[in-house]
Amino acid sequence: MERLKFIFWQNINSMHQSAFIKALAEQHDVTLVTIRRGSGREEMGWYEPELPGVTLLHIGETDWKAMIRRNTGRDAIHVFAGLHAFAPVHRALLYACRHDCRIGVYAEPLVMNGLLGVIKQLRGRLDALRFAEKLEFILCIGKACRRQFLGWGFPEHKLHDWSYVTETVPTTTLQRSDDRPFRLIFPASCSPRKGADLLLEAAASLKTDIHFELICHSLSPVSANAFEQRMIDLSKGMDHIYLKPFMDNTKVRLAIEEADLLVLPSRFDGWGAVVNEALGVGTPVLVSDQCGSSFLVEGNPLLGNVFGPPTVETLRSALKFIISRGIPTEARKQQIRAWAERHISGSALADHFLRIVDVASRKSPERTIAPWVQDRGPQFIHS
Repeated sequence: MERLKFIFWQNINSMHQSAFIKALAEQHDVTLVTIRRGSGREEMGWYEPELPGVTLLHIGETDWKAMIRRNTGRDAIHVFAGLHAFAPVHRALLYACRHDCRIGVYAEPLVMNGLLGVIKQLRGRLDALRFAEKLEFILCIGKACRRQFLGWGFPEHKLHDWSYVTETVPTTTLQRSDDRPFRLIFPASCSPRKGADLLLEAAASLKTDIHFELICHSLSPVSANAFEQRMIDLSKGMDHIYLKPFMDNTKVRLAIEEADLLVLPSRFDGWGAVVNEALGVGTPVLVSDQCGSSFLVEGNPLLGNVFGPPTVETLRSALKFIISRGIPTEARKQQIRAWAERHISGSALADHFLRIVDVASRKSPERTIAPWVQDRGPQFIHS
């Protein structure tokens, strides 16, 4: 493939795509244009990632219209974060459409509840009429996103499965005593959307003869809101359930590596990047079927389990089953790490993206196969 220029337009310098963008920049010219600086999750211990080889621009400090006009040829492709997610990005998308640029979009599924959901549904159908011909490809984060774009009338051959991707970090071989409790970890916000209440209630209701501990790195650094306070009260008096503040991302990755299972019981989650982080360090996961990242896990028991619908009862049953199988072996954790490097690393996503661009350039109806779907099969090693 010839050397191309890729211009990504998004809200922030996101850690959820940085590994992919860095890997892509090793082969092509990459520019990242953001609305604001930072990672967007500093309060959760996330920091702005470094992107060597990538040109970083702030939309308020550059003549973005002139940049679009300079990059209207076949060798330049603009990739926008969503159709309506961020007003400045949407304005740049409209301007690029008027100048017949090569355009792609990546998007997460929308919450479609209530009257607002009806309005979004109507807007989506209008978007298909306005943009379907203009867009070369749409990177759909999770199966729900693909279903939404299909329902709105976007052509199926332009929809390609996409993922969050997190940085690869060195791992260590951990030595822990055989009689320690099975360790569950929940490194997500203490909120109803992330299912924190489902997890705490399910864990609190497990029989006392089940030897486990639950560590939640989930409390905001400011004073607790009403929901957080209710969760704090629920965990009081339980010496095997710990509700702790967020840690910086380096420390929480080590905590994930030391755990035996990461649990993400979200009621709704476009993806859930902590699942990628867990798999990257070899920790199995349990995710609800409402997480976009369940797409990684389903059909591959090596990586963990998917449960649903997200209720206290279904979660308690899943936890009881997994804990009963015992602590995952080091051999299994090594296999998970190897799988993650092959299928959801920055380089794996960059290769997948370039296949998408190639298919789009040829206007081919063929459907690309996401790397995490390849080689899927019964790879489970008993813990």
